[in-house]
Amino acid sequence: MRVLPLETTLTYGPLFSRRLGRSLGVNLLPFDRKVCSFDCVYCHYGHTTVHTAMGRDLEIAATFPDMGNVLRAIETALRRYPHVDALTFSGNGEPTLHPHFPAIVAETRRLRDALAPNMKLALFSNATTAHLPHIQAALRDFDLPILKLDAGDPATLARINHPAPGVTLGTILAGLKVTRNLIVQSVLIDGNVSNIKGEAFEAWVTALDAVHPTAVQIYSTDYPVPDTGVERVPPYVLKRIANEVAERTGLRIEAFWW
Repeated sequence: MRVLPLETTLTYGPLFSRRLGRSLGVNLLPFDRKVCSFDCVYCHYGHTTVHTAMGRDLEIAATFPDMGNVLRAIETALRRYPHVDALTFSGNGEPTLHPHFPAIVAETRRLRDALAPNMKLALFSNATTAHLPHIQAALRDFDLPILKLDAGDPATLARINHPAPGVTLGTILAGLKVTRNLIVQSVLIDGNVSNIKGEAFEAWVTALDAVHPTAVQIYSTDYPVPDTGVERVPPYVLKRIANEVAERTGLRIEAFWW
C-alpha cells in the first residue's frame, strides 16, 4: 500500500496538529531511510529500513544529520515562525536515537527560550529509550514529552510495534514510570491485530494505570499504512474507550480524530 514520503528537511511545517495546534517539525533522522526501534504495522512512513535500538552504533550514527546543521535549521525556523504553538521532535523514525539527542535538545531549549518563549517544546517518541539516564535527562527539557504505549502485554507489543532486538515491554514501562509530566499516546487499531478488545485491551488499561501519566491521548490511523490488515477505529468507539478508561483509572483520556 502507498504510504507517505519521508521528510527530506531538518525542519518542516508549520503544520496543523490536532493535538498541538500549529507545529514546526524537527527531523533528526536521515532523509533517505526510516531509522526506528519499532516497525509499527500502522506507521504512515511505511516499514522501518534500519531497525535498531542503538543509535550510538558508529556505523548507524554516521548516517544521522550533523548536530550543527540541525541547530542552525532550528534557529532559522524559530526566527521565521516565532508564534507557532509547538516545536516538535518527530521525523523519520525515533528521534531519541540520534547520538547527540541530549545536546541538541538542551541547545534547542536555549534557542526557544531566547527566540520564542511562548512556544511549547514537544517530543513524539516510542519510549524505547526512556529508561536510559541520558535520555531521561533530555526528556526533562520538554514541555510536552509525548511517549507511545500501544500495548500492555509482550505479545501485542510484538504484533503491533515489532520492537527491535533488546527492546522489551519491561524497559518501556520502566522508562514511562520515571518520565516527568508524561503524556502517553496510544494508537488504537482493529483487524488482524487489535488492542481495543479482549486480553490485549485489558492489559493496556492495566499498564496505563500502572504508569499513571498526566494525560493519555488516543487516536487511530488516518493515513495509509503498510499493513493492509489494519482497520481504523471509528470516532464513536474512541469516545467510548476514552470514557471507559477514564472511569476505570481516573486518568485524563483525550480522544482525537479528524
